[in-house]
Amino acid sequence: MLNKNVAVFLGSLLMAASAIAQSQLLLDPSQAPITLKGGWERKSVTSAYKANSGDIAVKISKINSDGTFEGRLDFFTTGRFCHAIDEPIKEGRITANGLTVVANGGPPAVCGLMTLEFKRGKEKYLQGRLKSEAEARGVPMWLDAPK
Repeated sequence: MLNKNVAVFLGSLLMAASAIAQSQLLLDPSQAPITLKGGWERKSVTSAYKANSGDIAVKISKINSDGTFEGRLDFFTTGRFCHAIDEPIKEGRITANGLTVVANGGPPAVCGLMTLEFKRGKEKYLQGRLKSEAEARGVPMWLDAPK
């Protein structure tokens, strides 16, 4: 009897924790489909490297109750750097304070698998850094609030 009561209690706790986590996601699952747009900028560190910038669009088609999501990524650039046009998102996760996107950004020597990590920002809705197989230091980026 005691084991059954403990099991029921633990089950109730798990359901409550799931409901709380769902309500605390940065984006509500009912908002999908949704597109978040922003940009990135890599400033010149030396005269050998020129500054580069571009646009980002995270197109979320479905948000699951656990915060994972499905969608596609646009990551535009004019130079020899990460580039994605309507690329499937391999891993997408929304938390209470931000989101993470993992997608292919081109050949490994130029970019490879890229990870975009955004957190709630002070100047922009979401701010973060792009890291890739070719650029481990990270490049500043942002996303604007959904409209």
